[in-house]
Amino acid sequence: MASKRKRIFGVIAVVLILGSVVGFNVVRENSLKVPVQTQKVGKRDLVSLVTASGEVKPKRFVNIGANVSGRIVQLLVKEGDLVKKDQVLAHIESERYEAGTRMSEAAVQSALAELDRAQADLDVSRLQLDRMKKMMADKLVSAQTYDQADAEVKMKAANVEAARRRVTQLQAQHDSNRDDLRKTTVFAPMSGVVTSLPKEEGEVVIGAQSFSPTVIMTVADLSVMECEIMVDETDIRNLTLGQPAQVRVDALEGVKIEGEVTEIGSSAIVRGSTAGGATNPAQTGANTGNQAKDFKVTITLKDPPANLRPQMNATADITTAKRANVLAAPIQAVVVRQVDAQGKPIDPEATPSPTAADANTVVKTAKAKLDERDGVFVITSNKAAFRPVKTGILGETDVEILDGLKEGDEIVTGSYKTLRTLKDGASLKVELPKKTS
Repeated sequence: MASKRKRIFGVIAVVLILGSVVGFNVVRENSLKVPVQTQKVGKRDLVSLVTASGEVKPKRFVNIGANVSGRIVQLLVKEGDLVKKDQVLAHIESERYEAGTRMSEAAVQSALAELDRAQADLDVSRLQLDRMKKMMADKLVSAQTYDQADAEVKMKAANVEAARRRVTQLQAQHDSNRDDLRKTTVFAPMSGVVTSLPKEEGEVVIGAQSFSPTVIMTVADLSVMECEIMVDETDIRNLTLGQPAQVRVDALEGVKIEGEVTEIGSSAIVRGSTAGGATNPAQTGANTGNQAKDFKVTITLKDPPANLRPQMNATADITTAKRANVLAAPIQAVVVRQVDAQGKPIDPEATPSPTAADANTVVKTAKAKLDERDGVFVITSNKAAFRPVKTGILGETDVEILDGLKEGDEIVTGSYKTLRTLKDGASLKVELPKKTS
């Protein structure tokens, strides 16, 4: 009986030991497995977008400045008013220009009188010359007397020409004074809406003859509106004229305005600077090589709402490509790995870093250049298998797969930290997606 009991205890001990060994191995094997999230590759519709910010502007607008300097004595419009072409908008003090016009007009009249006098004097001298010519034919006067009369006619003809040119000169000055007087009245150069009126009656304005004339108001045609956006230089290659766009205006919540790309800038603009300050390569080329640059893109809006106003901040989504029912994978699943000549991925941790001796060596042995490939990790028998892929357009969360995968393949999609260091052939432990409460 005792021996039988010992045998039972021995069997139990062996079972416990074997169980412990098996349990340890299972725990150890599970601890070596990499936890990942997965997803099966499927087909879906993809839309590639370029998103950029800017502001709304009218397609046609005019900054109306002062043509002459002076004080504004009357403003006939206010901001938001509708105006028609050639409508009077404002008056600038005109007393000085009226006086100048009267003075130049009097000078013209005086010059005309002087011209009439010189012409009459010339006519008298020509009559005397004709008589001298007949008298010389009858030998009643000498040739010398005739020559003196002829010279006097030529001199008086020159005086008439000088008086005529004087009249022309003074008339031009008078026309200029009259033009300045006319410019004291400000007219609308186009029909539209007064969108800005920074000046008030009584303020002094500087005329167009100066380096920086004063802008009195802005008139815009609000029937055709545009959105000017600044697109990053890395995205500009994807844009072409005519691409559809959807514009969201910050001030109009929930409103989406359709449009299309109508202009694409050809000169890069340093980010944070004005468009005019970066268009001259001679001024910016040597100093902006490492700075981020943008390109100005214009989107013409279709059927803009009535409450849309210039200078409103906006964000545009430009559709650069569309694909229907194509094979796609999550963007984060596509990783870059170095591969050897046989196309096998190389473990980054196994690549030796240069030693201090290598760093100080001038002549080094040439090493084989490693190629980099885009790829995904496909799950095969619970192991990660790196598979190179060829990608197409980028959607919002997915990327088109042109080659390398087939529908239904299960691939590793996360976590991002795991994908950065995941090795080809690693054992995997698939984690269930976390439920959101």
